[in-house]
Amino acid sequence: LLQEIMHGVFLHHGRHLLTNRYMARSTILHRSLILGLETSCDDTGACVMDLSGKVLGESLSTQLSSRMGGIIPTIAMTFHAQRVEGVVSDCLARAGVMVEDLTAIAVTNRPGLKGPLVVGTDYAKYLCMKHQLPMIPVHHMEAHALTARLVTPVQFPFLVLLISGGHCLLALATGLDQYSLLGTGIDDSPGEALDKCARRLGLHNLPGMRDMSGGRAVELTAAKAKGRVEFPVPMRQYRDCRFSFAGVKATINDYARREEKKLQLDPDKVLPDVEDVCAGLQHIITKHLCERVQRGVEFLEYKGVEGISTLVVSGGVASNMYVRQGLSTVAEHFGMEAVYPPPRLCTDNGVMIAWNGVERWREGMGVVRWQDVLGVQVESRCPLGENIHAEVERAAIKCKWIKL
Repeated sequence: LLQEIMHGVFLHHGRHLLTNRYMARSTILHRSLILGLETSCDDTGACVMDLSGKVLGESLSTQLSSRMGGIIPTIAMTFHAQRVEGVVSDCLARAGVMVEDLTAIAVTNRPGLKGPLVVGTDYAKYLCMKHQLPMIPVHHMEAHALTARLVTPVQFPFLVLLISGGHCLLALATGLDQYSLLGTGIDDSPGEALDKCARRLGLHNLPGMRDMSGGRAVELTAAKAKGRVEFPVPMRQYRDCRFSFAGVKATINDYARREEKKLQLDPDKVLPDVEDVCAGLQHIITKHLCERVQRGVEFLEYKGVEGISTLVVSGGVASNMYVRQGLSTVAEHFGMEAVYPPPRLCTDNGVMIAWNGVERWREGMGVVRWQDVLGVQVESRCPLGENIHAEVERAAIKCKWIKL
């Protein structure tokens, strides 16, 4: 009799539990769900998002590239291959859904390191074909540009500055897939310059900075400075909006070599004035960015472009608070609002890819049928929109620099 009673209780509660689980999943599944997948550099990221922009689950795995002196493409590719399936599974588990519940998969296929891009895109193709899901190929830089729209109601058109470890560009965004490039980097990116200058200055030998990114190490070291070493601002003689940071690396290297020789420092020792050097380095990078943005705004005014009330700044370097302060000063001068995604969304992540997928899914733009996903190619280099640098150069606008 006891066994029969317990059996009946088990069946009752078991059905109740299954019913609750079914109802919980059904409340999720009546919505369209987009999986975003990011593997363009050294971060493996995934996110499940509904069409309202609500994040249901996300997962991120980051390589400790600083221990290798920077990102090594072959090692990055192997890292992604080992982690991508686990990251996606963890993301789906956090969201409480399965692959079969998804509506589409958005994946970064351009630009970036070719090997890592191939890993992420091929895994997305596998999932799309296995579960008959459409694919949304995503431009990595457009995803950065639109991330601010996830957290702030930014309307087109707006000016966007993308500054990261692999890219640097200034563009006018007038809609999805509609960008006018005012200027791009002609050599190194600001993130790369910060990383290599940090390595040259030996910042990773300082306490607590062993596994820290170069940019973050420079920012924290500069915060302790009592003064600032003055370095020249790049490209002031060129009246355009292009960026260059190779000279910044050379300037810091020359200064460090000169001081090390004068002070006869051991190779593993840092400069006594390293805080002031970092403050000077951070300042000239910020000043260079601000001057190019200033000329970009004045060029748009010169061309009679109206309705630009927002400056969106994204990418890993946008996490630097000194850089933010400088760019906010420029935006305020022109009566614009400077908008920055939260620092965790400035670096590479799956959330920004999912959001770009959501925006494209809503508009029906760039969606590839599951039968055609094998034709999606990766592109290690891919410009964002139309390049109008020549127009900016011909205008040759002379600026009176805003004081930071």
